[in-house]
Amino acid sequence: MGKGSSKGHTPREAKDNLKSTQLLSVIDAISEGPVEGPVDGLKSVLLNSTPVLDSEGNTNISGVTVVFRAGEQEQTPPEGFESSGS
Repeated sequence: MGKGSSKGHTPREAKDNLKSTQLLSVIDAISEGPVEGPVDGLKSVLLNSTPVLDSEGNTNISGVTVVFRAGEQEQTPPEGFESSGS
């Protein structure tokens, strides 16, 4: 067996050089049976209490895609949600 060093190693923090992109895919079911959809489209979609579009139609939160399904039995699943998973 080898002999360990008598000196301790002093750790140092490396520079933060990581870049990250986050992606969230959510299905939010909020009704029983068919629905008509959000009253004002993306103005009615809130993320952290902020509407995706403001009252003038300007973008508050970019990169948001909303796909509406009315809740019909014959409807197709949204792209990317063909099966369930975790």
